[in-house]
Amino acid sequence: MKLSASKVFLVLLIPFSTAFSTEYKHDFKTVPNDPYNVLQYTLSNGLQVYLSVNKDEPRVSTNIAVRTGSKNDPAEFTGLAHYLEHMLFKGTSKMGSLNWEKEKPLLEEISRKYELYRKTNDEAKRKAIYAKIDSLSNEASKFVATNEYDQMVSALGARGVNAYTSLERTVYISDIPTIEMEKWMMVESERFKELTLRLFHTELEAVFEEFNRTQDSDNRQAYYALLEALFPNHTYGTQSTIGTGEHLKNPSMVAIHNYFDKYYVPNNVAIILVGDLDPDKTIDLIEKHFGSWKKGETPAQYKNPGQPEIKAPIVKEVTGTEAEFSILAYRVNGIDSEDAMMADLVSSVLSNGEAGLIDQNLNTTQKVLRAYAYANSYKDYSMLTLGVTPREGQTLEEANALMLGQIDQLKKGKFDEQLLKSIILNEKKSQMRQAEYNNWKASTIIDGFIYDKPWTYYANYYDEMAKISKGRVVSWANKNLKDNYVLVNKRQGARDPLRLEKPAITAVQINRGTNSSFRDKWEKTPSQRATPHFVDYSKDIQRAQAFSNLELFYVPNKTNQLFQLNYIFDMGSRNDQELALAIEYLPYLGTSKYTIDEIKRKFYDLGLDYSVYAGDDRVYVTLSGLNESLTEGTKLFEELLANVKADVESYTKLIDGKLKKRTNAKLDKNSILYRGMMNYAIYGKNSPQTDILSEEELRAINPEDLASKIKGLKNYKHKVFYYGPSAQADVLELIRKEHPVKLELKDYPERRKYDYTAQNENVVYFVNYDQVQTELMMLSRGENFNKANMAAADVFNQYFGSGLSSIVFQEIRESKALAYSAYSVYTTPSRMDEAHFVRAYIGAQSDKLGAAVNAMQELMTTMPREESQFQQALIGAMKQVETNPITKASIYWSYQSTLDRGMTENPTANMYAEMQKMKMDDLQKFFDTNIKGQNYTYLVVGKKENLDMEALNKLGTVRELTLEEIFGY
Repeated sequence: MKLSASKVFLVLLIPFSTAFSTEYKHDFKTVPNDPYNVLQYTLSNGLQVYLSVNKDEPRVSTNIAVRTGSKNDPAEFTGLAHYLEHMLFKGTSKMGSLNWEKEKPLLEEISRKYELYRKTNDEAKRKAIYAKIDSLSNEASKFVATNEYDQMVSALGARGVNAYTSLERTVYISDIPTIEMEKWMMVESERFKELTLRLFHTELEAVFEEFNRTQDSDNRQAYYALLEALFPNHTYGTQSTIGTGEHLKNPSMVAIHNYFDKYYVPNNVAIILVGDLDPDKTIDLIEKHFGSWKKGETPAQYKNPGQPEIKAPIVKEVTGTEAEFSILAYRVNGIDSEDAMMADLVSSVLSNGEAGLIDQNLNTTQKVLRAYAYANSYKDYSMLTLGVTPREGQTLEEANALMLGQIDQLKKGKFDEQLLKSIILNEKKSQMRQAEYNNWKASTIIDGFIYDKPWTYYANYYDEMAKISKGRVVSWANKNLKDNYVLVNKRQGARDPLRLEKPAITAVQINRGTNSSFRDKWEKTPSQRATPHFVDYSKDIQRAQAFSNLELFYVPNKTNQLFQLNYIFDMGSRNDQELALAIEYLPYLGTSKYTIDEIKRKFYDLGLDYSVYAGDDRVYVTLSGLNESLTEGTKLFEELLANVKADVESYTKLIDGKLKKRTNAKLDKNSILYRGMMNYAIYGKNSPQTDILSEEELRAINPEDLASKIKGLKNYKHKVFYYGPSAQADVLELIRKEHPVKLELKDYPERRKYDYTAQNENVVYFVNYDQVQTELMMLSRGENFNKANMAAADVFNQYFGSGLSSIVFQEIRESKALAYSAYSVYTTPSRMDEAHFVRAYIGAQSDKLGAAVNAMQELMTTMPREESQFQQALIGAMKQVETNPITKASIYWSYQSTLDRGMTENPTANMYAEMQKMKMDDLQKFFDTNIKGQNYTYLVVGKKENLDMEALNKLGTVRELTLEEIFGY
């Protein structure tokens, strides 16, 4: 479904009809046949409320959306909306303040100093002013209960606490237990009514780090170039969400307050709640806590200045370290025009993953490494965007020509009318699937509010799209898709990115164990607790023998008419590398009866998806989609698996593409760190990353042998798992009829094992990579899986190293402003024969790395003991268990995970029992045993000339690794 913040938004020029529910005491606006069953309500102060009930789990996805974003940033203060988003986590004059009378004048003086600072050009004077800001900030920090907002919502059992800013929206998100709704509202209503810019300069430094991270992203830089060319007269293109470096270095607290006062008014805000809620009680609570929020003047809408017509292709060039790619976009009219829906539909005709023109003509035929299309719609304009990654030896110009060729095919009508019907069918299927997930529903609802669209537009969206004919699509394409596009070529090459230097910041005080009077009062409000439900695999999974040697695991879907049918083999690439290659080959093959395009189209027309995936230890053969197509789809699926037809040309292209992806991985910092270096650190030279088929081995393989492996797959021992609305007896009958197996099934090939490296000393592995930031990871191996560690690890991660209110985040980012991202976790392996690891991460500027690592090492040696923060983490962890029952298909996957760890019963009940009696001393013992005093392998990715190698040498023996060493090719 494309109705999300990152995808298209919709327009239907039809009258808005409203039905009023008689089920509730409140007059909710509803829309007939709404797939999300949204209830709309508006308070007298203009605050809009959208509710959608989902009783699957006792939690609610909470979203507070403000109808403003970087589009509305003042031209002289770009990045303001985004920075304001950061500051809303700092509290108010009540929340987070230990002594407002003393703190307030200091914050006012800091604000005055910033005004002076940004108006001063002399660098020496600026440094002196900043030193005063730093000094005042330290004094003010003495009166702050740091991270109080985060600590309170964490204590509620919240998860996913965050926020985001984009062109036209700022949204604050979390997921909370239903029973804590009122306490959540107490906190949120307080922080949205007042802005307090405390701990300003340390948070600004975190935004500096975020800015530097964008400088290292080739994708981000290419997208910026695209928007600049598409919208030269509009803030979509003239200013980015992160802002310019110059503006970030010269902030104005006065301007931020003015912006807050203008846009953060209830009549410009919506509360979107999706989950297990009582609509009437929820509105009563919102009225109680948000009803007194004073209505403001409705902000004036941005005046679109219009854009110059694009009469010929505009081509931009961007360089960077990552693999080459191109993106291309057409600019059409915005959300209040028919262009938005047309662009959405056209993007699916081009690229829907299976049967679009790009899918069949470029991806399935492997003429490029990857190509795609999607649509975005905003208030003023929409974009139809295409992208392509070239194959080895293919220029960007050649790949671009192939991509543009699909636009020509579209304009010539080289697709059938049935494709449009299938697109609607599959989009409704996706809508049904996403309706199961609270966050997905909330995302679409947010769109409706941000663009001020009556909800009927969204509820009826695909019904209206279904009325669009092929002729209308072709006509629209010929009218709008000419040589009026912007093309950005992202080539490999040096780039001289702007780097925001680290200012001189003195660590601010962290006042652990101290609460504001607001929090003390808040904590007197009774906190509710739920009774946890622990899945019982013996009762919640039904088992039956399809055959004497084939077991069916069955979990009913009581939510909708979707299913998934899985054939599961307990062997993967570690058992048979050629089998894994065969699985990779299958999506490019047809059968003796159908071509690959025909078979993909058949699945798509039925509203089905099929996938075959080979992991390290398991192969999954999966069919999913509309249950009404289960029988026909299973027959087709079995036809594909039994009669797959090898194709030499497709195999040659597959290997060429596979080798190109290997080359591209060596250009990607995430692949370097998380695949290459981590495997090298854990296993040494012989790792799952390096133990791969060589180019010579790959090219020597006979494609017919790979086809035979697919055909013979079901001759191995395996099991079947079905989740869906069909009765178990009907599924059994289907499996017996369509999936017969031999009386004797084969055992799996032996699983290859890799030895862990000895960690007898501290070692530093370094890879030179051209980027502004430096990334460092610390790894230390613990014992093999020990279920006794699971509860303590969960609480430790929440208390110490993971999340906004954790010790690590507070110390390294909040207090010292040494990193944008920092965490430390104790991992739990997925298999009983694998080890726990301590993993810590820092993403920081090169000149701050030494100080950041020192801070992390100090924490990893001496765990700060703060009883109140520990209790908050402990209660939060227990509430997570209490309100996150294992349901639906996850029941089976949880069972499989439990078996992999050598257990037969769900361990959550035992974990919960351990948490109930856990003390700080227990956590200290866990820390002393598993964290403190360990030898670490340090993995560092960064630009060598910017690094403090002396600081690295203090960590341990430094060794620079080559990409060939860590990737094995």
